[in-house]
Amino acid sequence: MKTIKCSQVGGGTCAFEASGETAEEVKSKMGEHAKAAHADIMAQATPESMKEWEGMFQKLWDETPSN
Repeated sequence: MKTIKCSQVGGGTCAFEASGETAEEVKSKMGEHAKAAHADIMAQATPESMKEWEGMFQKLWDETPSN
């Protein structure tokens, strides 16, 4: 299991954390959180910025040790 913090993927000082066994599981939890807590940022997202975020998330996932 791995845990990623919202603040690690562009969420400023947001303390939300998502944990899961797979990157897809954590990414899904992050997406639900972002839609609810960061609607203003999500409204400004473009396909390009989402692709950049995906790359940042995947790199972080790969570098994060399992709990």
